Amino acid sequence: MAISLNTRVSQQVTLTPQLQQTIRLLQLSNNELEQELAKAAEDNPLLEFEPNPEIEFNLTQSSERVEQTQNSWTSSNRASQDDDDDWAERYERIAHQQTLLEYIEEQIHLLHVSPQEQSIITYLAGCLDDRGYLIDDLESIHAEIKNELDSQESSSLNLIESALKKLQSLDPPGIGGRNLAECLSLQIDRILEQPTPDKSAWELAKYIVNTHLNKVGSKDWLKIKQASSKTEAEVLKAVELIRSLQHNPGAYFDRENDQWILPDVVVKSINNLWVVESNPNARPRISLNGEYAKILKESGQGKADGVLRQKILEASWLIKNIAQREDTILRVANEIVKHQQKFFSMGAIGMKPLVLREIAETLEMHESTISRVTTQKYLSCPLGIFEFKYFFSSQLNSDKGVAISSTAIQELIKRIIQEEPAIKPISDSRITKLLGDQGYEIARRTVAKYREGMRIPAVHLRKK
Repeated sequence: MAISLNTRVSQQVTLTPQLQQTIRLLQLSNNELEQELAKAAEDNPLLEFEPNPEIEFNLTQSSERVEQTQNSWTSSNRASQDDDDDWAERYERIAHQQTLLEYIEEQIHLLHVSPQEQSIITYLAGCLDDRGYLIDDLESIHAEIKNELDSQESSSLNLIESALKKLQSLDPPGIGGRNLAECLSLQIDRILEQPTPDKSAWELAKYIVNTHLNKVGSKDWLKIKQASSKTEAEVLKAVELIRSLQHNPGAYFDRENDQWILPDVVVKSINNLWVVESNPNARPRISLNGEYAKILKESGQGKADGVLRQKILEASWLIKNIAQREDTILRVANEIVKHQQKFFSMGAIGMKPLVLREIAETLEMHESTISRVTTQKYLSCPLGIFEFKYFFSSQLNSDKGVAISSTAIQELIKRIIQEEPAIKPISDSRITKLLGDQGYEIARRTVAKYREGMRIPAVHLRKK
C-alpha cells in the first residue's frame, strides 16, 4: 500500500476550559459549590472567598436534625409562617431516595423476556407492599389482567406464575415472597446457589423455614429436632442462620436520606401573582482581591507578571461563571413558576404537566442545560421547599380531553386514602375505579406505583 498525504476539511466542537467550568458549576448544588469555591480560593490568591455561615452550620448540625421530615416541618410551622419573615430561608430536609419499586423496575428492564412477560412482571412489582411482599394471591391478579393477556385462560395463569419466579430472582433477595416463609426460603436459595461451607446448615434452615417456622418463634427446639432428625446443636445453628436473614427485603428503601439544603430562590405572592426572587443567603461570597489586582497593573513585564495575569484571568472567569450560573437558575425558576401558578395556590392538585423541552424551547437553551439546572436546585414557597425537578411530570388525559399531571393524580390518590374509613381502607383496585369515575383511566399497577412512591402502606397495613 502506498503512503500518501491528503488534506481534509472537517468541523469539530471543542469545549473551552471556560465553557467546561460553566457546565460543571451549573450542575453543582449549593453545598457542592461552596466546597468548589473554597478549593479555588486555596489555589488562587487573587480570589477572596468568605464561607457561607449558614451552609457551614448546616453541614455540622444536619446529623442532629435527622428526625425532621418535610411534611412534619410544613405542618408544624404553617401556623407560624405569617409571624416569621425569614421562614423561607430556613433549612428543609428534602431528598428523593430511590423507592423499592423504582429499583425493581430498573432490573426488570434488563431482563431478556418478551414485552408481554415484562409487563406482567412490572404489574406484579406494582402489587408489592413496602416490605417487598406480594400480598395479593395470583388468582386475584389473574382475574384483573387476564383480558389484557394474549393467551388462553389456563396458560395465562402459568404466565403469571412464571413472571413471579422471575420477579423473585431480582434483588433484594426475598422480594416477591407471599409470606415470611417464602421470603426467607428465597433468600436461602440465593445463598445455596453459591459455594458455602455451611451448606448442610443452610439446607436444614430451609427445611425449618418451610415446615416449622412457627416453632422457631415459640423456641420449640425439641419438636424441630425430632422432625428433622438433627442434634440440638445443629438445629440451633440453623436457627441462628435464619435469624441472620432479612425479614423485610424492602427495609433499605424505608430509610430516610437526610439532606439539608438552602433554597436557591424564594417564591412569593405579589399582587396575586407568584414571583421568584433570588435567595441572598444562598449567594456565593467570592470576589477578586483588589490589592493583588492593583499589583498586577503596576508590575512590569516579567515571569511573575505572567503568572499573576493567568491567575487573575482564571479568577475573572470563575466570578463571571458564578454570575451566569445564578442568572440561569433564576431564569429557569421564573419559567417554572409562570407555568405552575396554580400549584402555589392550590398545592399538588393544581400541578400542570410539564417537560424539560418546554422550558428549553422558551429560554432557547438545550434540554441538557435545563436538566443540570433543575437537579439539586431548590425553591422555597409557603408550601415548603421543593427541588426544581419536582415541577416536571408526565401528562395523563381524562376521558373529557383534559390533561392532568401525574403529580396531580398522586395527590388525588393521597386524598382518597386520607378520607377512607379507618376500619375499612380502600384497596388499589377501588382507588382505580374511583379515579375512573372522575374520568381518569389509570391502571391498577400505576395506582400501586404512585402509592408506594408516596410511602403509603398497602391496604392491609392501613387497617386499624
